[in-house]
Amino acid sequence: MKWCCSLLLAGLFTTSSWAVLTPVDDVPVRTPANYDPMVPSPLVIALHGYTGNGNETNGLLGLWPEAESRGFLYASPTGSTDAWGNNYWNATDACCDFLGENIDHIGYLIDLVASIQSRYNVDSSHIHFIGHSNGGFMCHALACARPDVIASATSIAGAVWNDPAQCAAEQPVHVLQVHGTSDDTVLYSGGSFGSSQYPGAQATVDQWAQQNGCQPMGTPVLDTIDFDGYVGGSETDVYRSSACDSGGSVELWKCNGSGHGFSVTAAGKAAVFSYMLEHSKSTVSDCPADITGDQVIDIHDLLLLLGEWGISGDSTSDIDASGTVDVDDLLLLIIAWGPCSS
Repeated sequence: MKWCCSLLLAGLFTTSSWAVLTPVDDVPVRTPANYDPMVPSPLVIALHGYTGNGNETNGLLGLWPEAESRGFLYASPTGSTDAWGNNYWNATDACCDFLGENIDHIGYLIDLVASIQSRYNVDSSHIHFIGHSNGGFMCHALACARPDVIASATSIAGAVWNDPAQCAAEQPVHVLQVHGTSDDTVLYSGGSFGSSQYPGAQATVDQWAQQNGCQPMGTPVLDTIDFDGYVGGSETDVYRSSACDSGGSVELWKCNGSGHGFSVTAAGKAAVFSYMLEHSKSTVSDCPADITGDQVIDIHDLLLLLGEWGISGDSTSDIDASGTVDVDDLLLLIIAWGPCSS
């Protein structure tokens, strides 16, 4: 996010049109080499920061190789262009519709998901958004407004609404906040852009913990990750809320010494995609063994279950909701083999 100076100086004399958006059907979608249209695939949509674009997101976060290796469909759209010539997402009051154009980017991104679903076999329980800076703010706004569509929102250096009343998610959702303690653009402890305040990283996850019915986030460091290649060692501490409502969770990855820009390491990318695969959208089904959602329990469901064997956490293959994909889930799948009963 190349802000502050650009906010005051950039593009004041440009002739670019206001609120330019790429039609949802024209946003490129990358498919993994092993994509099988008969098997639902997880989807991740990556969102750029203020003044960025979809191509820059690919370069900044470098997610596609890991997305492909994990079998994800991948898209990185570009937001609207304001009268200053800067691309942006209209996320919260703090960021980043600075000229008050009031474009419905939530509606646009949900339409993008629907467009991708119309062309590809998307696993509706694994639709994930990840964004940096303004894109991180947008991920929070999406999680607030449409938890019925998305499984998880990963915000890197973004923040939720400062006023919790503006975030009234109607069901639990998985939220991951990644933030550098030395960020001097979107401050770790919170701040403002103009007169609009945004909460800090801790206040953001505390707000989501309450929203998702979780216990307050504990203080013990549960894990460490070498997330940011700009900082030596495993600089990132992982914190997690517990006892959340079904379908919801909250994590904070505190990147000690990291600034606003990240050089995401291979370990960091792997950790992000493991997080996504372990956090699916809670769905109500009369046919819980139908892992693929195609109303029949068959070899495709069996292969998905075996592929997640031993996984602990939230997984659609955890048919008995025990917290682990194991032999009990396999037996339930075998018993239910065949078409789902109406």
